[in-house]
Amino acid sequence: MTQSRWLAISVGTMIVAMAFWFMILAATSSQIVGVLIFGVGLAFAMYSVAGFSGAEDPMGTGFAAAITALATAAVLALFAQTVGLQAVLVLSPVAAIGIGGARALAPTGDKSRNLARLAATAAAVAAMYLVYTVDITAYGLIAPLIALPALGLADRFYDRGREVVAEEV
Repeated sequence: MTQSRWLAISVGTMIVAMAFWFMILAATSSQIVGVLIFGVGLAFAMYSVAGFSGAEDPMGTGFAAAITALATAAVLALFAQTVGLQAVLVLSPVAAIGIGGARALAPTGDKSRNLARLAATAAAVAAMYLVYTVDITAYGLIAPLIALPALGLADRFYDRGREVVAEEV
């Protein structure tokens, strides 16, 4: 289970990173094309995470995760455009990757595990906000590489916490 989880995280991170970087390149000439590239890459990444992590229904889980990730990105982008906060717009891809990945990464039924995954996503978004305020180029390079590994670390801490609680004194 652990090995397939990290394989899923690695493949998903690779796909979403390529989509993110191509989005940055394409957005200089056409923002719509850049957003479409990222959306398609994000959907493929969610399907790959669900498939490689061993979800019971990888197509259904991948579809739900892709819709969740795309809806998160769209809502945050619309909110940023409405309110005028550029930081929310910049952080929406990281939040979308993390929230969609939390939905895609198996096992998905444990509410406490999902809460730990969402907390890790919030920590990744906060860290990326700090990186964005310091250096925009560094943000562009590492932003897609943070969210899915943070979910893997959250799962590791959650599993270890359950082991510690289950130990007899």
